[in-house]
Amino acid sequence: MNRSSRRITLYWLLLLLPTLAVGAGALFLLRREQTRLDEQARAVAGTRTAAIEARARLIAENVELLVGDVERGLMSTLREIPTANPDAALDEWEKANPLVRATFRLSRDNHVVRPAAGGKNDVARAWLSGWTAAAPWRNELDARQQAKEEQPAIQQQRKDISSNVLNAQSARQALSEVASQSTRAEKKLSAAPAPAAAPAPDRTGWEPWKDSSGLHLVGWRQAAFGSVIGVEVNLKTIIARLGDLLPAESDLADAFAVRETGGETLQDRSYRADSLSRAGPGVKPSVVVPLSLAVLPGWEVVGFARENGEDGAGGGGFFVVGALLVAIFVAAILSGGSLLLWQARRSEAEAAQKTSFVANVSHEFKTPLTTIRLYSELLEQGRVRDAAQGGEYLRTIGRETQRLARLVNNALDFSRLEQGHKKFAREPLDLAAELTRLLDTHAPRLAEAGLGLRRELPAGPLALTTDRDALEQITINLLDNACKYAAEGGEVRVTLGARSSGGAEVRVADRGPGVPVQHRERIFEKFHRVDDTLTAEKSGAGLGLSIARQLARGLGGELRYAPRAGGGAEFILELP
Repeated sequence: MNRSSRRITLYWLLLLLPTLAVGAGALFLLRREQTRLDEQARAVAGTRTAAIEARARLIAENVELLVGDVERGLMSTLREIPTANPDAALDEWEKANPLVRATFRLSRDNHVVRPAAGGKNDVARAWLSGWTAAAPWRNELDARQQAKEEQPAIQQQRKDISSNVLNAQSARQALSEVASQSTRAEKKLSAAPAPAAAPAPDRTGWEPWKDSSGLHLVGWRQAAFGSVIGVEVNLKTIIARLGDLLPAESDLADAFAVRETGGETLQDRSYRADSLSRAGPGVKPSVVVPLSLAVLPGWEVVGFARENGEDGAGGGGFFVVGALLVAIFVAAILSGGSLLLWQARRSEAEAAQKTSFVANVSHEFKTPLTTIRLYSELLEQGRVRDAAQGGEYLRTIGRETQRLARLVNNALDFSRLEQGHKKFAREPLDLAAELTRLLDTHAPRLAEAGLGLRRELPAGPLALTTDRDALEQITINLLDNACKYAAEGGEVRVTLGARSSGGAEVRVADRGPGVPVQHRERIFEKFHRVDDTLTAEKSGAGLGLSIARQLARGLGGELRYAPRAGGGAEFILELP
């Protein structure tokens, strides 16, 4: 491993290890924070569920109190109806009170006397006949004995769900009875000196009954002689009032509803469902509180937790977003470091290329200058055998002067192109005549290199508006390239023709070794030279083709390479 590789490896370690350590630490802290948020969300959810349950139980107690108040009011009226010929009073009561759905009367042997058979009364008679088969007054036990024989599940349900309500009702009834008993006692003491035997009291009660037609809430009164009159509560009227017991609609409040047990959706037999519509159909409630079996069996109060996104942090979204941001941060650091490293290596390579360029250009300048100085000194000292030898010395000085001028022009063009200061002086030209002049000028140099020049130029003029100096520089660079690398091919062919899309096309082809596939685009890069035996033996800075392509593009055209059929290279200059 060389020094440069060790430096690059050390740089990557200094960049990679701290970045990964920071990323791992950030992920660890994000995981801890996510765990804390999850625990907090569970605690909040438990608190909310407890609050919803408490609110639902309060609603259930209010519903039971409401039904209890209705039952006490209707039973008070039912006790005032005379047991002898009660039908007229029952008819008037049924029509006048919206809480009364139907009234009934049974004979001492429990046959249905009221409602009479026929019409819509047949439905009432049907459920009433089924209900009387198990009517509570058929049991001779008193209320205490009935309470002892109630099913344990019902007793437990009453204790767990409605103990407060029933206790409150019992306390209210006890106080009422104490007050009424005290009043009656005072009246009796003032009216008569001795108490008289009281008649046997009527038996009364309420009984919920459910059949295929629905729930029936029935109150009954059994007279001492055995006949029974009763009333069925109009549940629709009570249901219409249940909405007043639910919390007011609010986007921030939890939702509640009263429905029959097992209701699938909020809208199915639910009340105040307009405030729950945002929960959608089929949503399962968070809390279910059944109503007392002794009041409204088969009914329940349900509570739905609001979904306003307050608990979203407990769903893992915080960790996902945080991890994504950490990943972006780490990727940005690594990408930035890679970019800086690439730029540093590129700058280092360019610096090395420029150093090599200076060395090569200095060498290229030194060679023609040395030759010019040598032959000029020979001429100055008169060390020539004859006039022919002196003429040869002068021609050599002229060739080296042209070579030096080409090198200087390349260096100047390279500097201008790099700085963006190159300016083109476009003028109308006869491209065929200009190429003829250039080829005539450089034909001897090509012949010295061992290359035969073939010209394929149009017979007539080919007018074009372009920069004369740039065109000459491109052509000279292409011919120099052929002299350096294709001298063994023995020929150079220069072709000029018009393009079908407008403009002209100049082709310079040789029979040299050509260019390997992997270098066919890179040969136009500055300082690039094909690293094989042939190019390694030739001097140069690797700027000729790069400058030629930049000049061609500056003129609005293009310079490209193509392998020549039969072997060799062909450079195609397209001018607009």
